[in-house]
Amino acid sequence: MTIRNKSGNNKTAANGGTAKHPPINKQPQSKSRAAVQTGMFLFTDDKWSLAYFDPNDLHCQERELFG
Repeated sequence: MTIRNKSGNNKTAANGGTAKHPPINKQPQSKSRAAVQTGMFLFTDDKWSLAYFDPNDLHCQERELFG
């Protein structure tokens, strides 16, 4: 049986994965080690928020006006 997911990739019910992404055989034992392996990190500073609160940005002006 073949199942098509939202991205259009086929997924077979027998193995539970696709050719690009094989099924996960083992859950990571350490969250920090899993984050390093996948390259997923939380920001430790506020640089991401500077553009969010930029008064020259139209989106920021909309948030102040309608928020």
